[in-house]
Amino acid sequence: MSKLISAPNLLKQPSEATECKIFIGSQAWDFAKLPMAERTQAEIELNQALPTGENIPPIVLSEREINNLTAYRIAPPSVQYVELHRANKAEALKGNTLTIICDFLAKRTKATTVYQYDEAENLIEDLSNYVQRLRTDESTQEIAELITESSKASISDDDKNKRQPYIEKRTTNGIKGLYRVMPKFDNTTGKLLSEREEWLSDVVDVIGIGRSDSEDFIVLEWKPEGSKDKIKEALPLEYLGEREGWKLLKKRGLKITTKSNLRNELADYIQNTGDRKLWTITNATGWQNGAYILPNGEIIGTPETPVLFRSQSASFAGYDTKGTLESWQEEIAQYVNKNPSMMLGVAVALSAPLIEILGAESFGVHLFGGSTAGKTTTANIASSIYGHPEKTRLSWNATSLGLTNEASARNDCFMPLDEIGQGSARKHVEQTAYALFNGVGKIQGAREGGNRELQRWRIMAFSTGEIDLEGYLSAGGVKTNAGQLVRLLNVPIKQALVYHKFNDGKAHADHLNQASKAHYGVVGREWIKWLIEHRQDVIEQYNAIKIRWLDRLPTDASGQVQRVAGRFAILETALQLSSHLTLWESQDNSEALIQSFNEWVNIFGLHSREEKQVIEQVNGWLLANAEGRFIRFPIDEKQKQTIANIAGYRMMLSDSNDTEHFYLYPIAFDEAINGHPKNQACQILADNGILKKGNETRYKYQLKIPHKVDPKRTRCYVLYPIIEQDEDEPEG
Repeated sequence: MSKLISAPNLLKQPSEATECKIFIGSQAWDFAKLPMAERTQAEIELNQALPTGENIPPIVLSEREINNLTAYRIAPPSVQYVELHRANKAEALKGNTLTIICDFLAKRTKATTVYQYDEAENLIEDLSNYVQRLRTDESTQEIAELITESSKASISDDDKNKRQPYIEKRTTNGIKGLYRVMPKFDNTTGKLLSEREEWLSDVVDVIGIGRSDSEDFIVLEWKPEGSKDKIKEALPLEYLGEREGWKLLKKRGLKITTKSNLRNELADYIQNTGDRKLWTITNATGWQNGAYILPNGEIIGTPETPVLFRSQSASFAGYDTKGTLESWQEEIAQYVNKNPSMMLGVAVALSAPLIEILGAESFGVHLFGGSTAGKTTTANIASSIYGHPEKTRLSWNATSLGLTNEASARNDCFMPLDEIGQGSARKHVEQTAYALFNGVGKIQGAREGGNRELQRWRIMAFSTGEIDLEGYLSAGGVKTNAGQLVRLLNVPIKQALVYHKFNDGKAHADHLNQASKAHYGVVGREWIKWLIEHRQDVIEQYNAIKIRWLDRLPTDASGQVQRVAGRFAILETALQLSSHLTLWESQDNSEALIQSFNEWVNIFGLHSREEKQVIEQVNGWLLANAEGRFIRFPIDEKQKQTIANIAGYRMMLSDSNDTEHFYLYPIAFDEAINGHPKNQACQILADNGILKKGNETRYKYQLKIPHKVDPKRTRCYVLYPIIEQDEDEPEG
């Protein structure tokens, strides 16, 4: 049988000692070694009976000894009176620790009186009779088996590990942390003679291993100095032990030794110890493993497996709460009711977490109007759903990469943007708007080869400006893609007219602006909690509402208009299902969104936007160039000589020609359609009677100029411009 090792401080007990104190638990060294002056208030309250001022130190059974109890001598043989002091942060001693200690006292000491105390020096139990029974009942098979099993599990650990340097949590000279302990034993007796300690880092726990789509991690947890809360960090496995890894951990507040050899020891310890539970590591917020992550990393709900958000929004500090659901309802919601544009803003915010549930695409609303129309107030109201309005709002005046990173950090979330035009370049806004709703980041190469994991996101955006997106971009010569106009919906703001108890619009707006900064964040969290429990209800309600929206449309409405109607159905689904939070009536919800949709249609039209853009572009080009670039027929030789850049022929009204039209050379036609796909443009123009079709398959949209006009019979595009008559001008 192996020789027993003396527990810490056992050799410091007097020879023939008749009494002793034993501190047991994960905090044993803290209670045994710290003087009162260096304890925190919490520790003082926890234990008012520490052995300060005594010459005889208590025997210490920390986690290291508890895990190897059968390998230790834990009390002098002569002892008769024993106090067992729990030092385990008020938690019960784990497993069979107490049984093994009592068995040792019964079989290897003269102990007759044994008391167990808690951390506050309250007597928990008198164990004297139990120790006596163990001493007299030599046939206790249960105890014998327990001791045998514990010995099997611990002797090998002791022989292999505890006589070698090891790492454990300790407090030395008032400094808590992970220490590398180098024990020195007497080779003859096997007694522990001394220990040398080297500090490695603050106390840090390995709470799991992590995995993303392309990377493995070690998940760590610690409490930075001066902080009340613990930090969880997913450290990429490739960074462990490397300069990048230490830099990342120190940046998050973990103090680490500067000695390289000790850092290597720490890296090995982190890599091979702790909990090996698997975590999901993600750089995206929103719905993850059945729970929902806000842009500040806060998790709502319980994920199916542990999940850790590794990225962070630039405005994460704004995602906190103030006030209550009731105060938001009383100070904001009731005064927003029956004001369509304000209700639209709330609908956009509440729709953000629905996008994933419904499998929908990202989209947003651009609310535009004059400087005093209430755009900022509406934006503040909408933003108050999830956090502080000013702290969570983003700027259009940012790089495209910055905003796409922010979109990834707000996946499935609401994304308010400040006014277009405030310091932002038009071309930059156009590129950013496209990137935001594309939902996929740029492919980037990885340093070690291959490509980095693609960023993906779904967002609900809410933007404001004095003019609509298309008008803003076209003023700078930037062509608007029709697809953008069904993703970021241009809706003119409808100024609030229902002031409730307020005397006028200014008082109404002033109150809402102030209230949105005093009551925020709670309603969004309550909404997400409700959605977690009612995902199927969302789908069923949306399907029913979408049918009603599509049924309202004229039969000739374009696919783009139908797509936008489906998006307004999402907005209405959010408002109707959240009525227990807003306290708004169903009819008010529907009417507010129908009004907003009609305002959008008035701008966009009921037909294809590409169709409208092509017709307006070509017709406008013809009217602008009719006088200066076309040869009139019948031909005026003097006029023909003055044209420098001939685009074709203009067929004037005559006895033989009752409709004015143009023959455009192919190069001039390309100029007229201004970059629109040629086949698509030709089809649109032909369907609307502007372009005359040819009879030849190869030249479907080109005809030869009549011989009397051009003997060469050049193939041209034949166009008939649209000339709108003044409504007051009689025809004929």
